[in-house]
Amino acid sequence: MFKNYFKVAIRNLNKNRVFAFINILGLSLGLTVSLLVFMYVKHELSYDKHNKDYQNIYRMGIAANMMGQTMNASVSPSPASQTLRTEFNEVISATRLQKITQEIFIKHEDVGYYMPIGFRVDSTFFKIFTHEFVYGDPLTALTEENAIVISSSMAKQFFGNENPMGKILNYDNRQDYIVRAVVETPKGNAHFHSDFYLADNGIQNIWINNSYNTYFKLKEGTDPVKFYEKMSANFMEKLAPDVERFMGVENEDFLKNDMFSYDIQPLTDIHLYSNRDWELEQNGNIMYIYVFMGIALLVLIIAGINFMNLSTARSAKRAKEVGIRKVSGATRKMLIIQFLLESIIQSFIALFIAFLLLELFIPGFNSILDIHIDLFNDHIGQTIVFGFVLTFVYGLFAGSYPAFLLSSFKPITVLKGDLTKTKSGVIFRKSLVVIQFTASVVLIIGMIIIFKQINFMHEKDLGFKSDQIIVVPIQTDKMANNFESYKSSFLSDANVINVARSSYLPGDQPNQSVFQLEENEENLPLWNLNVDDDFVSTLGMEIIEGRDFNDNMQSDSSIYFLLNETAVRNFNIENPVGKRIYAYTGMDKRQLGTVIGVIKDFHIEGFNNAIKPMILMNDDYLWWVSFKISSSNISETIAGIESKWNELEPSHPFRYTFMDENFAKHFEQQENFAMIFLYLTLLAIFIAILGLYGLASFTTEQRTKEIGIRKVLGASVPQLINMLTKEFVKLVLLANLIAWPISLILAKNWLSRFSYQIDMPISPFLLATIIALLI
Repeated sequence: MFKNYFKVAIRNLNKNRVFAFINILGLSLGLTVSLLVFMYVKHELSYDKHNKDYQNIYRMGIAANMMGQTMNASVSPSPASQTLRTEFNEVISATRLQKITQEIFIKHEDVGYYMPIGFRVDSTFFKIFTHEFVYGDPLTALTEENAIVISSSMAKQFFGNENPMGKILNYDNRQDYIVRAVVETPKGNAHFHSDFYLADNGIQNIWINNSYNTYFKLKEGTDPVKFYEKMSANFMEKLAPDVERFMGVENEDFLKNDMFSYDIQPLTDIHLYSNRDWELEQNGNIMYIYVFMGIALLVLIIAGINFMNLSTARSAKRAKEVGIRKVSGATRKMLIIQFLLESIIQSFIALFIAFLLLELFIPGFNSILDIHIDLFNDHIGQTIVFGFVLTFVYGLFAGSYPAFLLSSFKPITVLKGDLTKTKSGVIFRKSLVVIQFTASVVLIIGMIIIFKQINFMHEKDLGFKSDQIIVVPIQTDKMANNFESYKSSFLSDANVINVARSSYLPGDQPNQSVFQLEENEENLPLWNLNVDDDFVSTLGMEIIEGRDFNDNMQSDSSIYFLLNETAVRNFNIENPVGKRIYAYTGMDKRQLGTVIGVIKDFHIEGFNNAIKPMILMNDDYLWWVSFKISSSNISETIAGIESKWNELEPSHPFRYTFMDENFAKHFEQQENFAMIFLYLTLLAIFIAILGLYGLASFTTEQRTKEIGIRKVLGASVPQLINMLTKEFVKLVLLANLIAWPISLILAKNWLSRFSYQIDMPISPFLLATIIALLI
């Protein structure tokens, strides 16, 4: 019986090749997108799950709310990890780590390289994070103060195939470290990566300084909510004396006013659900998973509608087959099985093609999103099972309506005419077309709005000019201390327009400290940037009140400040120029300085976050140099800077980046998302076009005699085209009326994630309507 069903199914597919091709191609593209999204979701959900007992590991964080300024950060105080280990029975172990923010020059004998990522960690690090040890003992690897643990790739880079244990690595020409272990790079995805780990077991018993990332592992069965309440109460009591000491806030007031709090976050939530200040690396975004899953579902629906529409439209051609089968004794159940089997066979042919297409699409997908997914990985079994289950269910779903419709035909009514012209059949097909184009229009509108927002971000005034500026890190104390005396040698090149230094750069994560107004000792939580006298002019920033830093007008013993507009506005500082502000120059020291000007707001973090209230402080001990250079002879100018730099800092090879490239990294994730959205939308539109072409061609075929008669009676080609397309135009316009409000809601939700966004334009909606009509 099954063999007969199979033969009939293959015969019908061969007989109706055009419609089979349209169905199979649409289904294969839909399944390809679904499989690709499945693999992407598996990749994103796998982060940090390679760690032993990952479900019991948490990260500590902080939240602050002072004078309307909120901060949600992934950092914590230095003594937190030790306190967790010694004062809480629920904690198995805890560790802290601190990212080394610059690439560090590491040397062994005469061989040296800049290593891009490194951490200072304490001796318990490997009790929390699982690594495979090639050499060394995880329990003792970081107990010595001069110990370093390196990755296997770094070991090969420096030592080839030699055993590196006990070898000396010089850290930045400052300190020698002894290799005490070599670890493999974790096989699973992780929310941070490192080339090396430096031992750092010293504890500063200061709770107000949050500069570490703290992780801890709870005992199995511990209630994290109850533990958090206990931990928070303990830590707040330890923090309160420091707040009174350094900020002048009474313990009672501090604890009552919810100015500050701690929190904990599951390790596996960090990658997708955490976008906090001072994250170790750029995390993913759960929104992307939801969007890609939604697009995959829409693509499958569009492909399924193609199948249903074409199958029901062709039902008249199979009506006689149904009638003859029923007269010959076939039951409705047998007919349903026959038609469902045809649908499932088409679906599995499409699945085979989908796996071939998947291998073609994966490299481009990886390149755009800067990730690495592979069909032949640890999840291949799950991917295959998912593909088979999805295909089987999809085959049943897509073939269900045609199967039940065709099997319901009565032999007598088959001889009376075209069954596809029944009112219910026509309405159903039109409804499917409306649903199909509603989905397509939603995707088109979304695509246009996403690209408009990205274009807006690129064109928006940053408040500074980053073009033609190269940035060079200072690596030695000597260079940092004496750079002012070296500046003139760089400026002797006519193509070097200006030179400035700063504590960090636009595009980096800013630092926050608490300052105080002298007149009333009001606390000002400000994001601070230390700069030299030429920084503002080099970056083309605008002083809107007062003056810029000027070495000729300042005393060596004084410090001066510039406030941005947001700081003046948020803290309601009247007549800010001349105001005196206390700055903490040490944990228990503060120095009085003077506000000499107000600077126009400038962006430091991209457009996801609002401009923060900032204070710029003049300083001479800074670690980033910005060279403003002429647009002519760029390569020669950089070569000249390199030559002079190597004379002044010969121990570290010269390296540089362009400032605009650094800042552009803030847009990468959105741009990558937009490109994937574009390609998936184009696939969805292509599938919709396939289905519409098939349905239109079938409709035209059914009306061939009518067209001939109309032409004989004098109808022109434009009149005939109008007759054949006007129904589709009405359906597309109806789809737009449904799609517009849906798109508006979704677009507003997406744009709400940006502090600076486009006004909702009408043009994407109109353009999507035009595109749909053209289709």
